[in-house]
Amino acid sequence: MVINLYAVSKLLGPSLIAVGITGLIPTIYALFTHTDGAFSFVAMTVISLVAGKILSMIGKRAGNYSVSIRELFLFTASLWTLIAVISAIPIYFLLPDVDYAGAVFETASALSTTGATAINALDTRPDAILLWRSMLHLLGGIGFVVIAVAVLPQVAMGGMNIFKTENTYFENSSKFTPHVKTMSFAILGWYIATFVLCTIAYVIGGLDFFTAINAAAATVSTGGMMPTDASMNGLSPFVHYSACFFMFISACPLTAFIACIIGDYRKLFGDEQIRTYFFLVLIVSLVVAATLYLKNEYELERAFRIALFNVISVSSSTGFALEDFTLWNPVATVIFMLILPIGACAGSTSGGLKIFRINVLLSLFRVQCIKSIHPHRVIQPQFNGNPVDAATVQSIVTFFSSYLIVAVISSFLAIIMGLGASDAFSATITCLSNIGPPMGDQLTPSGNFAGLGSGLHLLFAFDMLLGRLEIIPVLLCCTRMFWRA
Repeated sequence: MVINLYAVSKLLGPSLIAVGITGLIPTIYALFTHTDGAFSFVAMTVISLVAGKILSMIGKRAGNYSVSIRELFLFTASLWTLIAVISAIPIYFLLPDVDYAGAVFETASALSTTGATAINALDTRPDAILLWRSMLHLLGGIGFVVIAVAVLPQVAMGGMNIFKTENTYFENSSKFTPHVKTMSFAILGWYIATFVLCTIAYVIGGLDFFTAINAAAATVSTGGMMPTDASMNGLSPFVHYSACFFMFISACPLTAFIACIIGDYRKLFGDEQIRTYFFLVLIVSLVVAATLYLKNEYELERAFRIALFNVISVSSSTGFALEDFTLWNPVATVIFMLILPIGACAGSTSGGLKIFRINVLLSLFRVQCIKSIHPHRVIQPQFNGNPVDAATVQSIVTFFSSYLIVAVISSFLAIIMGLGASDAFSATITCLSNIGPPMGDQLTPSGNFAGLGSGLHLLFAFDMLLGRLEIIPVLLCCTRMFWRA
């Protein structure tokens, strides 16, 4: 057997049990606040615990089998899919106007930190549902795989390979410690610390505690799912600037900050992709602010704040709504179309193409230009001052190729299902890049995905999970060669 399904079951079982236990939090909240939702979450918890126990029992037959990269790929893809399907149960039961496909879309969006929603009138929905979305945001932002390595001892046998299934950046420049569990706990510690600090900042900015917790979860996970329809509209400038700060640091490699804390400042200030991301945000924000000041007659401070917020929100793949940038002016609209799929830094909670891939491709472009003039010169593309090997370049080119292929196929499928061309392409890009706000004719940053049919909801849910898991691992699981020797 090429794939040891018993070993995959052994990994999935404890993970589903942990998620089932997590579902008790909104259950307890609903009971203590005397709001709707307790029974629905109990049902989800029971299903998750029973499924986890069955898979754990099946997994005992794996014994001390050493997990291969194929099993880790299958585990990762299966885990995220199962969690999205099981987590949709309370949403389906509690919201009568949302079908099961819409509920799966919602949970896939939360887990992948895309932030798109298929729910109307969020202000009137049960608090337990809003809390559950935020919890899925937090879990999806840090990655179930990182949590599994830190909490579940039996998963640790995958070693550093388990990180490769989620993010290639963990594999090299961010590996500041050889102990994978120590690294996982450090990442979780930093993640929780930023969440707490962000919550405090929002409370100081005037948000009530419940809204502040949900907003902080949406910020540090770079997910953008606010518990209100207004999103960030109508909030104080202090909240807007606080969101900008926490979105930006969450869009940078988590391990770079941890390395900085323990004394290695080069990881933070010497990282090429962090510098690129900083200057990208600064320059684009200033250009957009200038268009708002000159063309839309905004006050100078408001122009800068609104521009900075939206540029960080889109580039970090958070997707908070603060005005509709498609209605400002043509220059701003084109700029946001260009930065929509980019994303931020690898090794962060953000989605998108990732800055480090663009850095490498730009370096490769420079190398090819030099070789065109000096064909015998020996030169390699570089990243962070180090040569990039051919295998890394090949994997980056493969990722971009797969991204384009999936985007084209998904867009055509969406058009076949009845969506307009601009909406289909925009929605596909925003879901595949885990951004959130689309830029189509009907699907706009100020709207949502509630009016779509079940087929489109499932298609875009798949796109979101595909993008969150960096496409290749999931696609490999769907090929014949993956299951053959």
